[in-house]
Amino acid sequence: MQPTIPGDKEAKRNAVEAAVERVKAGDKQAYGAVISQFERQMYTYCYYILKNHAETEDAVQEIFVRAYENLQHYNRQVSFSAWLYKMAYHHLINLKKKQSRWLKLVEKYKEQQPVMQIFEHESTVYELLVYLTTEERHILLLKAVEQYTFEEIGDIIGLKPATIRKKYERLRHKLVERMNQKGERTHGTIAETHGVR
Repeated sequence: MQPTIPGDKEAKRNAVEAAVERVKAGDKQAYGAVISQFERQMYTYCYYILKNHAETEDAVQEIFVRAYENLQHYNRQVSFSAWLYKMAYHHLINLKKKQSRWLKLVEKYKEQQPVMQIFEHESTVYELLVYLTTEERHILLLKAVEQYTFEEIGDIIGLKPATIRKKYERLRHKLVERMNQKGERTHGTIAETHGVR
């Protein structure tokens, strides 16, 4: 993650808000600036929830289309970023609800297929995210990756900030336990491999 230059975050937020105002005034081309500002992080957020590149691309496109269609409802009481993530959160929740038993079988089949080589770090992160519930993944990504406050996450998800804080602490504890278990298993395997035969 690149270090944030003081004032840089505020300048980006102001640029996005200005682009949104231009779109609302009828300048459709200005929406391209909004998309380019959020496209990469929105893709990352959606991918860690959906775990499928094609579905993620479709979801990101749909989120930006819906945001555009509902732009007149946006007001500056919350940041555009938080408003967009709230829309993304609800869209992803709906997608997860629509997943049928058949899709779960397809995913199980994919898990049994040879996997492309993934960097060890990415593999570990992915494995830990799979271990979390969908809600926990949302909270973790919004807090740790996107660095929203508990108040902003509460607004996005529709829960009280204190509830979000408790859930975040629980999921951190859950991940630490999981890492410890994984470490013990790895250590045991290494010990067996190097032991007396």
